[in-house]
Amino acid sequence: MIKNTALWKWLRKKKAEHMAASDPEKQSKKIFFHTFGRELDLEDPQSFNEKLQYLKLRRYYHNPLITQCVDKYRIREYMQAKGREELLPKLYAVCDRPQDIPWDSLPERFVIKCNHGSTYNILCRDKAALDRSDACARLKKWLKEDYWKRFAEMQYRDVKKKIIVEEYLGDDINTYKFYCFNGVPRVLYISSNGENGEYDKYYDYFDMDWKHIDLRLHGHENRPDHDDIPKPAGFEEMKRLAEEFSADFPFVRVDLYNIDGKIYISELTFIPTGGIMVLDPPSTDYDWGKWLKL
Repeated sequence: MIKNTALWKWLRKKKAEHMAASDPEKQSKKIFFHTFGRELDLEDPQSFNEKLQYLKLRRYYHNPLITQCVDKYRIREYMQAKGREELLPKLYAVCDRPQDIPWDSLPERFVIKCNHGSTYNILCRDKAALDRSDACARLKKWLKEDYWKRFAEMQYRDVKKKIIVEEYLGDDINTYKFYCFNGVPRVLYISSNGENGEYDKYYDYFDMDWKHIDLRLHGHENRPDHDDIPKPAGFEEMKRLAEEFSADFPFVRVDLYNIDGKIYISELTFIPTGGIMVLDPPSTDYDWGKWLKL
């Protein structure tokens, strides 16, 4: 019997990663059942999460366009092909290794990212105060990780890992995340931190008329003052851009920044929360499923 809890967790993680690599469908079904308590139906998917799993395993798997668009570096090629370079933050550097980052030529503020997954970000507000050794250690660790194995997200599998350094757009900026079904944006949410600094504590959902929706994603709350969240300047343009960037896909979440009316592309997210979004009320899963035509 293994008594070392840390070792046990590590072994479970390695087993899950091995299953994701060797049989992503089986691992996806296991995660889905563990989350929802029911079998994943890939032959006749009805709920939103089931359809996300179907897209992940049957349509977005080894899809060159999807691979390009989930890559936080190569999405620039996609945006340039659409003639939308003006929506991209400035790119200062792209590197294969942390030791190749050109620190001396970087501005005082910037963002460092790994391109092959989510949450691999370092925000630098003051280059002089940045602990470069710590930053490099974190980047080195992230580059060793196969993000796609966490939830068998095959759309990330073929991304060639890189480090990118981009423009720092500002402090505490909102990201507006549009859920787009067959080219139609229907719902968006914005995330915000808690009063005590809790990261992403609040998720507030809105319809396309900026009416707040009484909806919660597991692990998050609505802001107490959600009715006072202002509609951003240029909201109609943001909706139009979400429609434009989602036209090529059955489903995608188009994430946009809006800074005093200036719009930037953040990323395209194809399988939110790995396709296991626990929504309250639960009926939302099936309501959204009706919007998504496979």
